[in-house]
Amino acid sequence: MKTSIALLFTIALSQLSCSLGGKPPEPVKRVTFSYEALASMQPRDIPSFVYVFPPLRNNSSGKAIEQLVPVKSPEGGVSEWKTSSAQSMALKKKIEADLRKGGYETIGFGDLLTVQQSYAVLVISTFYTLPYDVKNEAGEVANKATLVLIKGALFDGNLDPKTKKDIIKVDGVTKVPAGKEFPDPVPRTIEQAFAWFADNSTGLILLD
Repeated sequence: MKTSIALLFTIALSQLSCSLGGKPPEPVKRVTFSYEALASMQPRDIPSFVYVFPPLRNNSSGKAIEQLVPVKSPEGGVSEWKTSSAQSMALKKKIEADLRKGGYETIGFGDLLTVQQSYAVLVISTFYTLPYDVKNEAGEVANKATLVLIKGALFDGNLDPKTKKDIIKVDGVTKVPAGKEFPDPVPRTIEQAFAWFADNSTGLILLD
């Protein structure tokens, strides 16, 4: 077994290096972008096989308030990862469905463990917050914000985090004026962030 399943995939990549961090950017235009290329890869160069960890909920300061829990196989190994949050597991299914619509093939964790070719599967980690209050200079609640961060990495055949290649980083924030209700801001924010996912970008998302 791959070095005790790479020590439980290095404790699920140290709980996915969980961090959103920072405060939502203030808008200067309807949509703003600042591109940060992590590797000279085009969308066509991204592997077609993708493994998606369950998204982890963070608080507004970027600290994880959920953890990944290993699902044991009948043989005693790790067959999958889950969270205690039904919302996070539902978001995982939505992300996988959207990726499949985009032409990618999603695989399970058990399949990831059997891949022999290095850097052949994109492993995606997603972090999000529930909507929280953003105050103006007068201390009044002006907006509700939802933060999302997506990370994508390639691993060698041993799933060694020390040799992984970070190729995708996308983060965005949805801002909604206080008192204006929007249905399902978290999945809508994640969906828009994934629309940028081959661009390595940051930006403001304003829901209509």
